[in-house]
Amino acid sequence: MRFVIPFIDIRRVLVNSCCCVLLFLSLAPGVSAQASASQSVPIPLSLDAEILTALLLETAFVGTDKTINVVGRPGDCVHIQLFDPHYRVAGDRLLLDLGLMVSGGTEVGDLCLLPLSWQGRLLLWQRPRLQGSGFSLSFEILQSRLLDKDRRPATIAGLLWELVKDNVYSYLQGLSIDLSPPVANLESFLAHLVRQGDASGPLSPLESLRPGNVAIRGGKVVFELIAEVEKRFVPEEDLAPLSSIERKKIVALWECWDAFLVRILTILAQEPLQPEERLLLTDILLTTRYDFVADLERDAPGEDLVRRHFARAWKRLAPLFRRHLLDNFEGNIFGFLAFFTAADALTLFDNMGPSFGIELSEQGLLHLAEILSGEETSLPYQYDIDNQLRLLFERQPEKESGHPAKGRKEREQPSATTGSPLSFFRFNLFVQPVYAAEQRPSFAQIREWQVPADPYPQYVDKVRGLLSDTAREVFVKEGLSPAVQAMYLDMIPAIAWQESCFRQFVVRKKKLTYLLSYNQSSVGVMQVNERIWRGLYDRDRLRWDIAYNATAGCEIAALYLKRCLVKDASLAREDKAILTSRIVYAMYNGGPGQYAKFLQREKSNKHYRSDLLFAEKLDWSVKNNWEKIRQCLQGG
Repeated sequence: MRFVIPFIDIRRVLVNSCCCVLLFLSLAPGVSAQASASQSVPIPLSLDAEILTALLLETAFVGTDKTINVVGRPGDCVHIQLFDPHYRVAGDRLLLDLGLMVSGGTEVGDLCLLPLSWQGRLLLWQRPRLQGSGFSLSFEILQSRLLDKDRRPATIAGLLWELVKDNVYSYLQGLSIDLSPPVANLESFLAHLVRQGDASGPLSPLESLRPGNVAIRGGKVVFELIAEVEKRFVPEEDLAPLSSIERKKIVALWECWDAFLVRILTILAQEPLQPEERLLLTDILLTTRYDFVADLERDAPGEDLVRRHFARAWKRLAPLFRRHLLDNFEGNIFGFLAFFTAADALTLFDNMGPSFGIELSEQGLLHLAEILSGEETSLPYQYDIDNQLRLLFERQPEKESGHPAKGRKEREQPSATTGSPLSFFRFNLFVQPVYAAEQRPSFAQIREWQVPADPYPQYVDKVRGLLSDTAREVFVKEGLSPAVQAMYLDMIPAIAWQESCFRQFVVRKKKLTYLLSYNQSSVGVMQVNERIWRGLYDRDRLRWDIAYNATAGCEIAALYLKRCLVKDASLAREDKAILTSRIVYAMYNGGPGQYAKFLQREKSNKHYRSDLLFAEKLDWSVKNNWEKIRQCLQGG
């Protein structure tokens, strides 16, 4: 009897994986080398038990029933079938647990005499190894055991055992992963790359690839591809502040990365997540966005900023992504593995430091997105409502509104003699409305919230009333504990005071427009950051609708208050109201990471200026010292 020994051909995996690494690892432009050195770097191709099982099912177990007929077919006198395979890691070995059905007899014409049959489980302890000096990965069988249907130790008749030993073992022993074709393709691809601005040598940091070790580490089979990476030492002058053009390029690349991150998170948001998993995902997004806003304010944020953000986020995201989404890639396990290998490689290069000149590219992010979706895709950075993202934050879907191409414009102040509201729309008659008619604030409604020459007390009381009503509505909607109601209602006006001095609109160059922060990112009475909360709130409504802006700010404060109480329930106590409010504001202003950072500042009594200014506003708010708001409102 002749058997064809199958092998798992994952050429597609390595071609996708390695090419993906190259497509999205581009060399940072403008880096010249004063000196260079070569370093051997192992790029891990990690195969955990779930991926190994999926590879085995997709490549060796064919048909809708996912079985292997090692000998014969169902109904034949002699038939051996394997089914339902599962890999798991057992110490420094692999354990392959699969169903086995064997039947045998003596064929006489159309008859099968003395038929015997058995069904149970076959356990095989294996050790992964390289075959020879090439890139072929095989699995050596070290030990075996038979179990019956109830998973109890079993023995079978001699005839059947001989069939199993002679056929099944040789069949499974022959399973291998041939990696040499994709490695050859990769080396050919690398040979055609040149370093930008340097035609004298290869562009790619990967000078050559060779097989490394194969081992079981951290519950995974790790096959190493050894890359010789040329180290480029960055001159001091390259650390100078970025030009406006360089800064714009970094912003464009980061926006592509942010769109990519949202794509991943919204895919995960559709999975049945545990509360702590949902908290982790929202934390990753918010931390990444807050960090970018902070980094961008530095004179020299570094051209590797986006790569660093990707690496930090991926380290936290990868376990959750792998745990929830493997099943979604049935039929495309190679794409799943390629995506992970590419992302892990970028994290690896990030750990090596900036002197290798490796940077993330928009094309690389697009390629990763295409691997995820299985088709050509785009990563638009838009400010429209993303209800999938709102789902991740457990927010109700919000009706999307039509947006003009450039949003609502600043409004020229009508003169005293031409007070007709129609003059407000003089140059804007054909602009598509930002909201549905019932949502769009009218000119008269917007003018109501312009700060008058003498704002105290009427204007201040009006803003306080809006904030109080909004905070009470959000408090109920968010299901906050009654124990923190007074604390929450006190902190909201203090936040608005600190952030905007109760202003939604200002007059600039004789035009009434929305209040915009010094770094051009936060708007309105609650200074909601448009980049950080992109997709969760309507940008135009944040700008032009004070009630909508107040609601968004109250929801953000409630979100951070909930996080504080999850971390430390004692923060709900009345005697800790001031401390809790200050922690919430630090997070409102600087992101989730400020929880621990503020407590450290509190412990060392080394506060940020914003910490102290908010504490002052909170004290005035609690004591109803509203006349002090004149200091920032007068003439506003």
